[in-house]
Amino acid sequence: MKAIFEILSYGLLSLTLTLVFVPIIRKIAIKVNLVDKPNYRKVHLSAVPLVGGISIGLAVLVTIFTSSFRVIFLKEYFPIFAAAMVLLIVGVIDDKKDIKAKYKLIIQVLLALIIAFSGTRITSLYGLFGVYEIVIWQQYIVTILTITGVVNAFNLMDGVDGLIGGLSLLGFSILFFVAIYFKDYNLVFSSALFIGAVLGFLKFNLGKKKIFMGDSGSLFIGFILITEAIKLLQKQQIYKDHNCSYTIILLILFFSIPVLDSLRVYMGRIKRGNSPFSADKSHLHHLLLGTGLNHKKTTLVVSAIFVFLLFIALMLRYFVSITFIIAISIIAFSTIIRVLLMINKLHLWRLKLKKLENR
Repeated sequence: MKAIFEILSYGLLSLTLTLVFVPIIRKIAIKVNLVDKPNYRKVHLSAVPLVGGISIGLAVLVTIFTSSFRVIFLKEYFPIFAAAMVLLIVGVIDDKKDIKAKYKLIIQVLLALIIAFSGTRITSLYGLFGVYEIVIWQQYIVTILTITGVVNAFNLMDGVDGLIGGLSLLGFSILFFVAIYFKDYNLVFSSALFIGAVLGFLKFNLGKKKIFMGDSGSLFIGFILITEAIKLLQKQQIYKDHNCSYTIILLILFFSIPVLDSLRVYMGRIKRGNSPFSADKSHLHHLLLGTGLNHKKTTLVVSAIFVFLLFIALMLRYFVSITFIIAISIIAFSTIIRVLLMINKLHLWRLKLKKLENR
């Protein structure tokens, strides 16, 4: 219990450092033009500094190196944080100069490969499609595909105020409480630092002196979340008796929702004859904005969808297999998307009728 209170104090330090760093880094970003400028597909009307990821990363690193946990923590998590920092730097460069999607993907694959070689791998499918332990070469492939898929999905979810921050908060909170249950204090420590830093970011992201997470932040946080989740599942080995745990369901469902949305968007772009990496306004948050919701309400609704699907999955845990739970979640998510598309069409028709009436 004493260790938990000490860890929470470091989480508070991470929050405080973020609140201190953001105004300083924000001013520098404006001077060097590290800002997100409005265009036809943006929902903001003025340039906004892209410093969320830098501020969070800096606050977390400073807290780690000033903590009494630094040696034992870095001994276990150094490969993850080193790779994540590389991705953070790549994200900053992308925010400033726009790196081509294929180059970013190559870097993500290489970093995922490094993580897999360091020993953090998906060693089981936990009963999905009836498959449990998988051979070593399959572990590398599944791990690389999972890390790159989730990182890109989180990057694409960053579209409205508070959304990526709110989802990150939910993800790190899940890791925090699961880690407490399993007495994995290194993960408790890491999760607490990110919870504090993300809360600090949200104060500005939802405030008057607005900042955005930027690609640097969404790539960095997505990478940390998925690699730490993989390490947690691998360490606990809770699939040995072929039982599907609450932890596995929570993590799989949490990460599958942004991935499902990304796959839907990619397939839609390809179907229309466009590149899967071409930007548009067809993501889940765009559909919600299309119904007339503002940023904050959109963020709340997306978060509610996440919580709703997680709750349904946990309730079904006693009765059906993990494969069936995933299938039900996909059907539920698809139904939500279809309803939103219908509402968007009705909303557009209402706007057209209003224009005709005003002529």
